[in-house]
Amino acid sequence: MLNGLLIARPDLRELAETYAVRLMSTEDRSAVTVAVAGRLRGLDIEELNGRAGYRPGRGYVHPVEAAAEIMDEALEPFLRDLERRAALGMTTAATELAVRILLGLYECRDGSSETLLEYSPDYAAERAANVVDQCAKLGIDLPRAELPDLLPEWDGILC
Repeated sequence: MLNGLLIARPDLRELAETYAVRLMSTEDRSAVTVAVAGRLRGLDIEELNGRAGYRPGRGYVHPVEAAAEIMDEALEPFLRDLERRAALGMTTAATELAVRILLGLYECRDGSSETLLEYSPDYAAERAANVVDQCAKLGIDLPRAELPDLLPEWDGILC
């Protein structure tokens, strides 16, 4: 609906973006970071039972592959929101969201015992690199100068 309005009235795009950025108060921005990390850390190892091992029509699914698939599903709503904001031309809001997704992933970089992160210790770093690539494709300019300070252990991944 908003996309249709902004297509019909491109003069409202700047106002809509300003409003969206204002809606993402400091607390909301932090909430995205916490939500990303919480979703990934909240995935229990028990979830592998229905995904790993032999699957009819698919063959053997390694636990690491199954864990990554489950975590991708948990991360997907954030990535869809990122794409939506970029498609609407809300570049500032998209940049804010992308940085918060990266921060949430960064909080999961060490993996957690008894969570799916334990099965895929490189998941957070790999998905962070994917987010950076996705931002480049979507035309989202990440604050490259600030990222090494925000994500110091990932300096090589984010450049």
